[in-house]
Amino acid sequence: MLFAVALTVMLFGCEEKLKPVPTGINPADTPDYESWNPEVIFSDSSKIKAVLRAGYIAYFSSAGYTLIDSGAVVDFYKEDEIVSTLTGERGRVFDQTKDIEIIDNITVISKDGSELKSSRLYWTELTQRVSSDTFVTIKTPTEQIQGFGFESDQELKNYKIYKVTGTFSN
Repeated sequence: MLFAVALTVMLFGCEEKLKPVPTGINPADTPDYESWNPEVIFSDSSKIKAVLRAGYIAYFSSAGYTLIDSGAVVDFYKEDEIVSTLTGERGRVFDQTKDIEIIDNITVISKDGSELKSSRLYWTELTQRVSSDTFVTIKTPTEQIQGFGFESDQELKNYKIYKVTGTFSN
């Protein structure tokens, strides 16, 4: 009889100990995986379209994106050759589209030396184009243009700047 009472107390006592301790952390705010100093390759039909390197990435399946942090560098490719390089502080890669958004201290330098600066930049994987809805400055060998809003091919050769200000020289 004493054995049965002791066993009952032990079983019920153990049940309380198995309950998880409340942490106040929402599981949706916790990444599925994290990586430090990763390299992510975006390709189509075995052709490299872009290569992303960052200090830190975290994948959130429930949110549908991968967080980029601690510096990001994206090399854009055309016909197996780097045509421009984007650098920025942080951003996201969206799971469904594979589009990239980079924010804070953005610089894009093309193979021909053109340079774009902005605080936010989007790369659309489907069209291989970059765009921004913020203030941008672009410098080429012949001009410096500023404006709000921007769209271009990833080589910075054919671009549009909206609400333009700037200087032109020959």
